[in-house]
Amino acid sequence: MTAYANTTAATAGLAKLNQTPFYFQAQSEVIPGISDKYLSLALPIIIYWIASLFYHLLDTLELPFTEKYRLHEPEEVTKRNRVSVTRVIVMVVVQQIIQTIFGVLLLDDDSVGLKQTFADHPAKVLDLALFLRSTTSKLLGPSLEPQITKLLFGSQDAISAAWWLYWWGIPTAQFWFAFFVMDAWQYTLHRLFHESRFLYRHFHSHHHRLYVPYAFGALYNHPVEGLLLDSAGAAISHAAALMTVRQGIVLFTFSTLKTVADHGGYAFPWYLDPLHLVFPNCAEYHDVHHQMTGLRYNYSQPFFVHFDVLFGTRISADKFQKMKRLAEQRRAAEKSAAAAEGNKDKVNGSSAPQLSGKDATPAEIVDKSSDPFVTTTKRSYAAKAGTSTDE
Repeated sequence: MTAYANTTAATAGLAKLNQTPFYFQAQSEVIPGISDKYLSLALPIIIYWIASLFYHLLDTLELPFTEKYRLHEPEEVTKRNRVSVTRVIVMVVVQQIIQTIFGVLLLDDDSVGLKQTFADHPAKVLDLALFLRSTTSKLLGPSLEPQITKLLFGSQDAISAAWWLYWWGIPTAQFWFAFFVMDAWQYTLHRLFHESRFLYRHFHSHHHRLYVPYAFGALYNHPVEGLLLDSAGAAISHAAALMTVRQGIVLFTFSTLKTVADHGGYAFPWYLDPLHLVFPNCAEYHDVHHQMTGLRYNYSQPFFVHFDVLFGTRISADKFQKMKRLAEQRRAAEKSAAAAEGNKDKVNGSSAPQLSGKDATPAEIVDKSSDPFVTTTKRSYAAKAGTSTDE
């Protein structure tokens, strides 16, 4: 009976060898008329402007349903931002031109993409099945190989397990690893551009002229920063994850869409923006970083926040807003007291107690800091952000 079951499973596995998942297209081009390489360069740009126009439409219509999720009042865009909309659009187009040239020179040629598409996929699945069988047999013994394969992959046959790994398991792992690499690259460079006064003044300050971010300003950067942070980061994550040309189409387009959404200016709940269920880095989180008083927090982008948590630079939007309100109240009280006593020096709050500890409350931060938003030491980071900022 066991032999019959194994034979049946093996037959089913062999029958599955030539099957392909719905997303695979055995044709030279995903969209006829444009090669996959150039599609991976063009589609992110198209999606960038389509998504930006969607958010701009929400801004223009000011629908009651969406306005309650808006992070800033409409007039703040013109009052607080230090760059014109025209300038933003021009510089984004410049970056996208540089990005395209960079991709043409650096990404794999069409010949590589064709080899990947028309590879002998059944043979690769068989090789993977042989590897699974031999590895399991060596580690646990041949008698346990079918049971372990079924436990791990839901199939008693190694070929079916290898088929799932080849078409679903490995590609999924590649995307998650690419997300991790992109986050690591962007956190490191983004924080460096803040920590270095020279880099911030000459390069990154361009992006922070948008105190109130909006969607089509997501890629408003100095061209050098755009090349290093965005274009190089995407190419490095794609290469590090050993992705195919077609996987690059998805990676580049999705990361672009995510960046636009994070600058869109709306804190939609998860049921309107399901990405929040998977990616905690969102518009509300990144908006804190764009505020003058939040520049030293929330460097992570565009997917996760674990590097901010790990290095103590994460602060929740709720905690930040509480700190901001309390700081404004304290400054107003100090000014009133100084005006009443005719002593302007008291406005500076120089006699405030020293802040210490980890993950202090907003009230403690405001009471014990001469300026609660100036954060330059590890001790200050630990007290204000720590490793967890949820109250």
